[in-house]
Amino acid sequence: MDNLLILRCFGLRGRPTKSSVIKSKIWSLPALDWIKLNTDGAALSSLGTGGCGGVFCNCRFFVNGCFAIPLGQIFAFEAELLAASMYINFA
Repeated sequence: MDNLLILRCFGLRGRPTKSSVIKSKIWSLPALDWIKLNTDGAALSSLGTGGCGGVFCNCRFFVNGCFAIPLGQIFAFEAELLAASMYINFA
C-alpha cells in the first residue's frame, strides 16, 4: 500500500491486482558476447534502512563487476528504482 501512496503523490493511479498465474523462472546465462545484470533494491520495514546492488555476469558465468550502495532511510520502491537507475548509469 505504501508504494501506491507514493505513486499517487506523483499523480499516478494504480490498483493492486491479484496474480492469476504464478510462474517459476530459472536464471540462464546470457547469449555469447552479452553481459547480464541482476539488480535488486530493498528496505527494512515501510520506511527503513535500505540499499541496492547488482552483479554483471558474462556468458561463461564470470562476474565482470558488481555494486552495492547503502541508501539510508528509504522506501523499498525507491530502492528498486535507484537500483535500476544505477544499472543504466553503469551500462
